[in-house]
Amino acid sequence: MKIIAAVIGMGIGEKHLEAIDGFEGSHVKIICEKNKRKIKILKKKYPRKIITSNEKDIFLDKQINLVSLASYDNYHYSQIIKCFKYNKNVIVEKPMCLRENQLKKIYKLIKLKKIKITSNLVLRVNSLFRNFKKKINSNKIYYIEGDYIWGRKKKLYGWRSKIKDYSLTLGAGIHIIDLINWLTGLKPKTVYAIGNKKGTKKTTFKKNSMIAMIFEYPKNIIVKITANGAATFNHFHEIKIFSNNQTLVNSRLGSYMIKKDKLFKIHSSYPDRQNRKKLIHNFIQTLIKKSIKPLISIKEQIDLMTICFAVDKSALLKKKIKIKYL
Repeated sequence: MKIIAAVIGMGIGEKHLEAIDGFEGSHVKIICEKNKRKIKILKKKYPRKIITSNEKDIFLDKQINLVSLASYDNYHYSQIIKCFKYNKNVIVEKPMCLRENQLKKIYKLIKLKKIKITSNLVLRVNSLFRNFKKKINSNKIYYIEGDYIWGRKKKLYGWRSKIKDYSLTLGAGIHIIDLINWLTGLKPKTVYAIGNKKGTKKTTFKKNSMIAMIFEYPKNIIVKITANGAATFNHFHEIKIFSNNQTLVNSRLGSYMIKKDKLFKIHSSYPDRQNRKKLIHNFIQTLIKKSIKPLISIKEQIDLMTICFAVDKSALLKKKIKIKYL
């Protein structure tokens, strides 16, 4: 199977294009972008690609068998539905949708069709966190802290402030939730979440810009995650994993392990941007060879979205809720 691809949205989508084009014979045939100024630049930069502002050009092209969705979050759901309709495999920037009823429809279609889909949850291929995964034993973990520190507050004031169902859980916290699920091999049973708007009160972003979540995981593990969109801070993924025999830390002071009262420095290339292509590369390999195992399964993606919706529901109701998986 040869991959003939298209990319919708050329912000982060340009990174998708770089990851797809040329990998194991894959070819990006069409680029779709709405911004007229960007289109002029793209035509000069990619003279051999078809540049269009009409996504129909992609869905009606029978050669295209992979579509990478890097559009604004509120377009993801409708574009995924079109991919299923026209039999296109899907790479989608998180989140895949913004409402729980949309997730249920996507999951139903996934079970009916042979189309494959992946979300671009790049912390799974980060070399530091892969190192962490090798060092932990979920039976010995009793507490984990994970902070998604946005560090780019102005990004909240553009299209994100205009989308009705946008949430910082779906746009940021989702990465840390997925990371901890993957590190432990577990998924949470309950969540209690609380948020505030204090850090962005006088801006165009009227939703919670700080969300704190307390999860109960199996094996009696407690997990606290924050999605902090208001921080005056560099963009960062701060992690602390506490076991009864060691502690693993990624902080602004560095990455290290504490064991027997001694601190051992962990050398890494965090934030490890060069490895982010690996998730897309793995997905392409699963399309070409059935024997290749995906780095994130479809069920893991659906469960992750279910957790995010439960977080936002808990914050709205201001109470602890049980997470009901599809």
